[in-house]
Amino acid sequence: MEMPKFCVITVAECDANYLSRALELTRELKNEIEEKGNPVSIRAGTLITGYYAGAMAFFQNYLTLSDFEQSYEILQASWHYQSLFKSGAAKVASRNLIKFSPVEYEENLIVEAQYLVLTRVKTLGSMLPSINRLAPVFSKTGALSYRLGSIMTGNNVGNELLGVSYKSMNQIETAYDLLVDNLDYKDLLKNVTVKARNIVKLASG
Repeated sequence: MEMPKFCVITVAECDANYLSRALELTRELKNEIEEKGNPVSIRAGTLITGYYAGAMAFFQNYLTLSDFEQSYEILQASWHYQSLFKSGAAKVASRNLIKFSPVEYEENLIVEAQYLVLTRVKTLGSMLPSINRLAPVFSKTGALSYRLGSIMTGNNVGNELLGVSYKSMNQIETAYDLLVDNLDYKDLLKNVTVKARNIVKLASG
């Protein structure tokens, strides 16, 4: 799999009794975009912490913005997309475009991730050098992917977003236990402001 250069993150608030149906429609929408468009990968899930806890999140990864443009046209014409929102039980809360930075990390794309931790940071300069130095810590925990990007559109433009995927909650716990006494992590925290950290439970498939 090629490494994506862009990620589009859409968050939709859903009534609790509609979430299961919303995830089903989103899975069908994912399949439709993969069949007709050219995404690198697509995942969906539910935010289980943070401001939008209980909302649904849809992650689309692309090599080019032209590929996203094609997918957006597919999405707008999709019966699944229209059905998702026509009931009024779900509505788009935010959509952000992320441009990835070249993080040095050997991803494990064979194992399907179950959780995604998103950390949004306000910083005057890129965190990339620090994130690369911290990569061995996350590799030690078994993190499946480890990506950094800059928010280009939507809310919080200019902030950086670190996304790390895991197979289990235990791996997340281990990661933060290891970071507590890590000097590179302590140095990083002196120069940035952590604005939000959310955990997403990823849907299978």
